[in-house]
Formats: sequence, C-alpha cells, structure tokens
Amino acid sequence: MAAFFIMSEQKPYIYVKPVNPDARHPCTRVWRALLWVGGALTFVRNFICNAVMVLILLFGFIACQTMQSFKDEAQAVFSGQNEISPASLQAKVLYLPLSGYISEMPFGTSQFDTLYRELNANLSGQRVHELLAIEKALTLAANDDDIQYVLLDVEGMGPISQSMAMRIGAKLQALQQAGKETAITATTYSQGAYLIAANAQHIYLDPLGSVDLKGIALSSLYYKELIDKLELTPYIFRAGHFKSAVEPYTRDEMSPDVKAQYQELAQGLWQNYVNGLQVRKAISRMEVLPEAAQYIAALEHYQGDVALMQQEMNLVDKLQSKNQLLQELSGRFGQSQDDRFIPEMIDYRDYLTLFTKHPGPTKKIAIVYGVGNIVKHSQSTQEFSSDNLLPLLNDLGQDNDLKALVLYINSPGGMAEASEEIRRAIERLRDSGVKVVVSIQGMGASGAYWTATASDAILATKDSLVGSIGVFSLGVGVHQLLNNIGIHQDGVSTHEFAQMPVAQPLGPNMQKRYELSVAHTYKTFISLVSASRNLDASNYQTFAEGQVFLAPKAQQLGLVDKLGTLEDALNEVATLAGGTLDDYEVVQALPSQDKRLSAIENFIFRRVATYLPQEITQALLTMKQASLTADSNDTQMQIELLSPLQEPRI
Repeated sequence: MAAFFIMSEQKPYIYVKPVNPDARHPCTRVWRALLWVGGALTFVRNFICNAVMVLILLFGFIACQTMQSFKDEAQAVFSGQNEISPASLQAKVLYLPLSGYISEMPFGTSQFDTLYRELNANLSGQRVHELLAIEKALTLAANDDDIQYVLLDVEGMGPISQSMAMRIGAKLQALQQAGKETAITATTYSQGAYLIAANAQHIYLDPLGSVDLKGIALSSLYYKELIDKLELTPYIFRAGHFKSAVEPYTRDEMSPDVKAQYQELAQGLWQNYVNGLQVRKAISRMEVLPEAAQYIAALEHYQGDVALMQQEMNLVDKLQSKNQLLQELSGRFGQSQDDRFIPEMIDYRDYLTLFTKHPGPTKKIAIVYGVGNIVKHSQSTQEFSSDNLLPLLNDLGQDNDLKALVLYINSPGGMAEASEEIRRAIERLRDSGVKVVVSIQGMGASGAYWTATASDAILATKDSLVGSIGVFSLGVGVHQLLNNIGIHQDGVSTHEFAQMPVAQPLGPNMQKRYELSVAHTYKTFISLVSASRNLDASNYQTFAEGQVFLAPKAQQLGLVDKLGTLEDALNEVATLAGGTLDDYEVVQALPSQDKRLSAIENFIFRRVATYLPQEITQALLTMKQASLTADSNDTQMQIELLSPLQEPRI
C-alpha cells in the first residue's frame, strides 16, 4: 500500500490508499507499525508543546501575582533593611551572631555587589560580616540607654587576624566602661575568637567544647627533591639575602638564617597575643598555654575533660551551652514572642538600620583599602589591584572636598609594576595637596611597603609584619621532562628574545636579562625607601635584605613612624591636614562593580534579576565576574615583589 501524509495547522491527517487487497502481506504489517510509531511521536510532540505552553502561562500568572513582593524584597536587600518586630525595637539585648567570615574591607554598596553578596550568603549558607559594621554597632550600643546587655556568639567564626580581633576587643572594653554588660559564647573558641573573648565580662563555654589554643606556626612546603625527580629546572633570580619565597624550589628545608628569623617572628607574635589576653585579670598571672607535656599531664588529671580543665585554668567563667544561656537571659530581659526560651533581642544588623546617617562636615578624609596580593588585573573590586585602585584614586583627586587619605594595608606584596602604578597615583594625590597616611593592619610587606613609600607617615599595629624589601623572579623550565618523553622544540625567529623556550633551556642572554631586571628593581626599591624614610641607602643591609620585622622593630629601624590603630591613623592624618578628626567626614572609598558593567548589564542585574530564581541570577553573576577578569598571565616571567610569609591567621 502507499501512504500519503496530509498536514494541517490543526492535526495531521493520514490517508492510506490500499494497493494490495491482501492485508496479511508482510509489507502491510511493516507499514502499520511505521504508522503507529508516527502517530505516537506526533502525540508526544503535541503533548510536550502543550505542556510547555501551560507552564509558561502558569509562570506568567504567578510572576504577575508575586512581582510586587519580589520587588519589595529586592529593595530591602539593596537598602540593607528588613522588617523589625516592635518587640525587637524595645529589646535590651544586642545580639551579634558572628558565624562565618569577617571582612576587614567594607562591603560594596552598588546593587551588583549587594545582590552578589546576598545570593552567595543565601545559597552557600555562609555569612560574611563587615568589621566596620560590628564596630559601629558596638559603638552605638555604648551610648544607647536601651541596650543593657551585649552578647557575641562566635561559634563557627572564621579565621581572624590579631589586629581585627583587637579592634573588636577594644569596643567591648568601651562598652564595659559605659556600664554595659558584655558576654561571649561558643562551643569552640579559635585563638582569634578567644582574643576577642578575653575582653568580655563573661566567657561561656559549652561543656563539650574547648578553647583551641595552640600557639603560632610559620612553615612552608619544599619541593627541591620533587623538582629533581621530575627533571625540572628552576630559574630563580632574587635580590635580598632573606627573600625566602624562592627557597622551596632550591632546598628541602628552611635555611638557618630564615629559620632564625621566622622563630623570632613567631615568638614575637605569640607574645603579642598573650599580652592581648592580659585584659582578663583572671589569667594575667598564669601560663596561658603550658608546654605540651604539662598540658597532657593536666588533661589526664581531668580525665580528658578539656572544658573543665580550662575553666579551672580561669580561661572561661562558666560551662554552659548557648541554649542554657539564652534561656537564662530570657528570664532577665523578657521572652521572645516566637520562643519563650529565647530572650527578646535585636540582631546587630537590624540594630544598625535604626540609625540614620546625619550630614557631616564638607571636608573629607577617605579610607582606601589594599588587602591581599597586589596584581594588575582583578576579578573582584575587593582585590588589591591597579585596575581597581587607579580609577578610584583618580576620582578622589577630582574631589575638591578631599583633604586627606588613609591607605589601609594588609598585604604581603605582589607585582612590581602594579605596585609602582599605585604608588604613583598616591604620589599625585600628595602633590595636589592631599595628606596621606598609611595604616598597616597585619602585614605591609614588599610590594605593599613599596606603595607605602608615597605617604606622609606610616603607622602600624604592634602585631603587624613590615618590610621584606627585596625582589625575586621565578620560573620553572620543563625542557628536560619534555625532551625525555619525546617532545622537542624548533623554529625560526628574528631575534633571540622573540621565542620563549618551552622544550628548550632558557638561554644565557635571557637569564642575564632577568638578572639585570631584578637588580634594577631592587635598586629602585632601596632608593624609594631611603628617600621617603630618610635612611642611608649605603646601609641598606640593615633594612632592605628581604628581612621581615615586627612593627616595633620596624619603628626602631625607621620603616614605621608610630605604632597605632586605624583610628590613630585617622587622627594623625587629620592633624597633618590641619585640624582634628571632628572637622572631617570619614568616607569609605571603594571601587564600584557597577562601573564595569554596560548599561544593558546594569539594567539586567538591577531589574530583571529581581524576578529570576536565585540559582539563575547566581549563574549570571558568576559568569559576569569571570568575564571581568583580565588575562594577566604573561608568557614571560613576571618580576614580583612577594613577601616570604603570608599573614599569620589565628
């Protein structure tokens, strides 16, 4: 038989013209099977199309019904405000749940940054807290007659530097001086969290928890034996005897000179930590962390009960779970409307929304942040990069109200070129009459110190690491490995430097080129430091051989003017600008992600993304973040100014 398909917009019609009266013919059975399959496929296709259409209509209906609520929620996210219950407004307990990561840099205020941060928090469950917001909430509570009790919950708090912990601790001390009761609770206290806790009146520890004191360690992995086994060739050029960032590629252990220096740094950092605990009078005359053998002997005496042992050592005041503490506070300050075992208290983020910012003086002091490794191109506006800071510093230079600037630094250094670009931008600001003070908070080493030489003064916290004035360039040749497995390189070029050797060794002229470049950069570094700090360049071995110093030692050498906090730096720069800090408005100067987006992208992220599922919006933001990353991987080795240490975390 022959089959003819007649299609219409409504449904397919099949007309079958019989050509063989014998229905039992094998061809007839085959055609019938094909017709059945065709009909089934048509049914499935129509079903899927109709189902999709129904879902689209349903989604559109739901979107229309909920659009306004989504819009209101997005506006609340962007403004940082959430609905607060009337009972919370009358709460006498300020609650700071600090689980997650505490950022020393302020949050970006653009809608892109806010949306990205909120989505990350909602999808990952990992909260990020702003150090400035914590400090502000504690400062406001000290002057608020309604707040009587301040409770910090540091369970699950991420690593935090000594400088950051001391800043929060100072605010707790101010609260006590204002007559407020302060307490802190956790199941396990990290060393950083306990440095905060020492400043509270009451330290509560879960009976199954502990204070995780373990001292300071500075160590590296070493790869020389692995490099030899893989037949790799390290190309290393350095200037500065103590520039130890290259040692892992040339040795299997730390060199004696560097080990002695590290030991001195570790002891100094630990002593600073112990001194920070002395505000807690109960432990001012005891050994905070006994030697390992003594610690184990004491733990055996308490049959492995760490919490009880540490209570007897006066490290904590009371063994009590958080739930028990909250139930106790609910009896003192009133019960929550939602749960009678929880006191009526207000979260510090909600608390901050109750205070409106009043217009300040027209004259400004800006705080610019340099945190992390210094690079030319960045993925995030929070990175210490020249493409972040140069536009920001240039914009600040156009502000006639700007009179002074504080450069907040916590960085081990990075690329020489990027460091110099940032230094020149700061120098242009100074030449225009803007006073500049650097505040080192944790680490101001190598490339970070290079940028600091453009300032009028340098302050550092007493636990900060300063220096590492040296230069190195590092690359690893793989030609032996490639040759051994049968890969070789050949070609032509108009110049020896035009072809980068991959399966060939680095030529002597190319090696000499890098050697001279490193030597020149090192000489420039010494000149910058000597001129800006009024030091004798001929005596550079005392301060510029790559050594890293604790801030008090750096002050003795002339690399730091004063020991002080960020607040001290603000007061210093206000004095240099002529006046006091009360005469100026302090503004947080941050790069804006919005400036990197096109008009269409801004519209998408500010409007359309409001109505998309969070997972889709997150994917869009992640893709855009990746596209903003410039390709900073040069085919040639980069001269870098890197510290031999990363900032110790406690």
